Amino acid sequence: MRLWLTYFAFMSSIGLTNRTTDVWRSASVADDVVLAFRALPLGDPARRGLVRAMALVAVQMWCLSVVIAVSPWFAADGEDPAAFWGYLSMAAILIALAVAVVQATVILFNRPRNVVAPHMRRDRGIFR
Repeated sequence: MRLWLTYFAFMSSIGLTNRTTDVWRSASVADDVVLAFRALPLGDPARRGLVRAMALVAVQMWCLSVVIAVSPWFAADGEDPAAFWGYLSMAAILIALAVAVVQATVILFNRPRNVVAPHMRRDRGIFR
């Protein structure tokens, strides 16, 4: 079961990264993705903010994939390799949390603009 979960996490990361590169290349693709988020109970500025932050979501998904992949190895106690996998997992979790803070600022204020697709850098955030 864990192998399938790891496979699903990595394939989701690859798909999200691929879609993010499409959003970065084309404004029309970004508009299509915003339309695809219509099912979410959010306003239009929030949906557009989620699309602006897609690159950060992809980074978080890669961190989650690493945590899922290495979790069987840090379950053992007292072994040096287990400590390495535990530290790797902790680093991935800390990176994901730091990226979540940046993601919130991109959605709310559209800052920092260097992590937003070039054609979306002039957009206003939810609170700006």
